[in-house]
Amino acid sequence: MPTFGELLNQFIARAGITDAELARSTGVQRQTIFRWKEGVTARPRYREDVLRIAAKLRLSPAERDALLLAGGFSPDDPTAVASLFAAASDDSGDLLKADENSLVESRVMHYGEEGDDASAAAGSLPPAPVPPPPARRSRLIERPHVMLSVAVAVMLVVALAGVTLLRAVFPATPTPGPATLAAPASPAPSATLPPTPTATPIVALPGEQLIVIAPFVGYTASDMQFNVAGRIREAVTDELKRAQLDDVHTVIWPEPITEPAQADAVLTASGAVLAIWGEYDAGRVRAGVTAPALDDTFWVNPVDAPSALPLVINQDVPRDARIFALYTLGSYFRSADLVPKALAAYERALAQAPTDPTTRATLHFYVGLLAPQVHGHAPQTFTQAIEHYSAALALQPMWENVRYNRGTTYLGRALLSLDERADLDAAIADLSIVIERKPTRVDPLVNRGIAYYQRNDAGDLERARDDFDRVVELQPQNYQGYYHRALVRIRSGDAAGWQADLAQTQQLAPAYAPAANAFCWAYGTAGEPDKALPYCDAAVAADQSGASLDSRAITLAQLARYTEAAADLHAYLDWVRAVYPALYPKYRGPQVESWIELLELNENPFTPALLDALRKG
Repeated sequence: MPTFGELLNQFIARAGITDAELARSTGVQRQTIFRWKEGVTARPRYREDVLRIAAKLRLSPAERDALLLAGGFSPDDPTAVASLFAAASDDSGDLLKADENSLVESRVMHYGEEGDDASAAAGSLPPAPVPPPPARRSRLIERPHVMLSVAVAVMLVVALAGVTLLRAVFPATPTPGPATLAAPASPAPSATLPPTPTATPIVALPGEQLIVIAPFVGYTASDMQFNVAGRIREAVTDELKRAQLDDVHTVIWPEPITEPAQADAVLTASGAVLAIWGEYDAGRVRAGVTAPALDDTFWVNPVDAPSALPLVINQDVPRDARIFALYTLGSYFRSADLVPKALAAYERALAQAPTDPTTRATLHFYVGLLAPQVHGHAPQTFTQAIEHYSAALALQPMWENVRYNRGTTYLGRALLSLDERADLDAAIADLSIVIERKPTRVDPLVNRGIAYYQRNDAGDLERARDDFDRVVELQPQNYQGYYHRALVRIRSGDAAGWQADLAQTQQLAPAYAPAANAFCWAYGTAGEPDKALPYCDAAVAADQSGASLDSRAITLAQLARYTEAAADLHAYLDWVRAVYPALYPKYRGPQVESWIELLELNENPFTPALLDALRKG
């Protein structure tokens, strides 16, 4: 029987939702969902959590009971579970094949989401509007709403996951005593405390945003006990006043916290938005920030993630306390979906010129992450993000999620640029390093395949197909692998292959409009307009922007419906001029104008040679 984590991964992949969305809608913390999926926690504690997740994932009764059974709980109908596993006992071992009728609509994740959904990477931010990235050759994969939603936003799905348990280290000062202390050896291991608070909890008042700061565990001589929590509270409170956040208050929790599970329990008991906790010795402090809306999971191994490493701050105490307070304030803003304010807090912390390389790298990471969400998806904002990611990598070259973000940002900038070659090369280089280190991660494979397809040099189609083959192998229920592989097969002339892949895409994601447009394009450029037209109409109906009208115009022209074809192309060019005026040549503006001239003379410009050239990109 599959493990709970294996089943949960299958059901989540099929549903096409993110850990962040699942956490928000069920009340189960995202870090808990991650631990289940990765097998770190073998089974859930509460049956009710499994039932809420099953409802959100729209599982059939048999699938729900299978998940309950794998989680160590009694199913409602054991007979149905047995039948389900019997039906799924083929060589693939994929339980989902047993109940195809329970497949639900997949969603497209957009740039600006954190942690998979809002991403962001990881808090949960509202989806930002996704500007369609431009096309270079074919009118399919390069389409803005298709490419940037998959390439740049997938970055958010992954890169933002790794935020909650950030540890900052700065020198503690005894009272009275000197302003700075020499850094001693690392603190001794934390003592084990009960996973739930034992003292009477402090509870947030209605409308109050509460930050709880727990007493820090000390590992010093009895005559050198520092009021670390009080110092942190003072710095955080000062920054809250600067930000004029009158509804946000700080309190000292009655007992120490030494592990994430305790921090989670304190947040639940108090209704707080953040918990600050940690330990210290004679010369430095380890402080953790935990928030229910932020993500402490990691797309890569935790040792490679910015939020998994300590922020070593050991120069000037007042400045260092302010740096930590600003980071805490940024965490609060992100948990409250106040992304512009979060970015400002991280930028202010970076402006304090922290001397520790890990501190600087982490702040560069978050500024690069949030800047495009605040300032929009444009080449200049992507350039700013790339500069911050590059600064972070110069300090921490092994942080693969930063490299992944930079690679996908290079790809996003390429799609929004007339001269895209250098950015595509850079994207492929970054993503290849990530794939080499993490060969089973799907998102870098998807994005590198897109970059190969877009570059379209000799051998790039084969490289792209290999990447999408691997995606399908790793995640057979992920429609993106089939969809993008179909585009490669369209360009290479593999009719049977693209038809099968697009059919599978529509089965897994019935409402995914780009699949209909891909059918329209493929049949239209193959000279089969009768087959293409229903798909063309469906794509245009689902996409009111005008970006799909050029595909339908190709089909209408072949049906001798010249007036309608010309009208579609006029509307298409109106969309290009309104949304991407600087990219008019990249969207074939002059060439489309020549098509319109012939159509208005009742001539079909789409000769077999032109159709073949369009298909090959």
